Amino acid sequence: MKYRHQIRILLAILLAFGFQDLAYGQFTQPYLMKEGLTAMKKSVADSGWKNPVLTTIATIGDTTGLGQAGALLGNGFDMKNGKSTLWVYVLSIVDASGNPATKLLAYIKVAFLGLQQVPLPADAIPSDVPFQPQDSIPTSSVLNSDAIVAKLNANEDYQSFIKANPASKSSFIVLFTSPVEFPGTPFTAGSPLWNFNFSDPADTLAPTLTCFTHAVTGETICFAPDFTSVKEDLASQDQMNMLVHPIPQGINGVLLLPKSESSRISLDITDLMGRTVYSVQDINSSQLTLPILSSGIYMARLHNEHGISSLRFIQQ
Repeated sequence: MKYRHQIRILLAILLAFGFQDLAYGQFTQPYLMKEGLTAMKKSVADSGWKNPVLTTIATIGDTTGLGQAGALLGNGFDMKNGKSTLWVYVLSIVDASGNPATKLLAYIKVAFLGLQQVPLPADAIPSDVPFQPQDSIPTSSVLNSDAIVAKLNANEDYQSFIKANPASKSSFIVLFTSPVEFPGTPFTAGSPLWNFNFSDPADTLAPTLTCFTHAVTGETICFAPDFTSVKEDLASQDQMNMLVHPIPQGINGVLLLPKSESSRISLDITDLMGRTVYSVQDINSSQLTLPILSSGIYMARLHNEHGISSLRFIQQ
């Protein structure tokens, strides 16, 4: 997904530059997500920003590939106790000039000194970071990160996947509020959700698993890579399928479309944040070549005379 790719870039820049002048980096200690909220709120109060809204919280799960800075952080997020050596709090604010802006506040916990803010270089925040969910994160009611991993570890789909794929890890972990309802799930628009994406960092063709855990209720759902069509008031013969799935990295996906007597067929593809990434109208073919998308999980929705057909798919 695009936003996961961008948070990966942000965290890599953060670790590459932010730790250069922190001699005490090797003494960082893991801590729970909520422990950083007090420091974050103090920084916001001291900054003079207007209308601050906490929209996203991110951390790093697998530090592989981040070099020396990654080594300073150990293993990042611990799937057993929910602690991480780095938490990044993303805020939507109005700056001193009255312009909307996105700010990232990152903290580590240092022995004897407590929580310390990690300085971010000026170019660490791309101007198009899509962290604009529908609602702010309800910090007073969300479960802490230790409770979240307990809920995830209790999920049968996750248990089965990890047992079969013990090398899989979630490299980047994000807490956000969904701007849309997730089709086929109990998660409504505005739900605060933790997102985990498990894969084997040494094998790009290995199975993957995406899990969402509701930050307040703890309800967890996991999607295996072999998604099938989710039908919405459609007859069984009106199905669409992906010619090759998952779609290999850098390759165009090809959708096989159901037969239709109407020429007024349209297709929309959205990512898991509900953003439309591709749309086409008046389709008159039995198959459709898609653009090469960023790595992630997507929802294709086909509109024809029968109603709506939906298909989840993965672009590797």
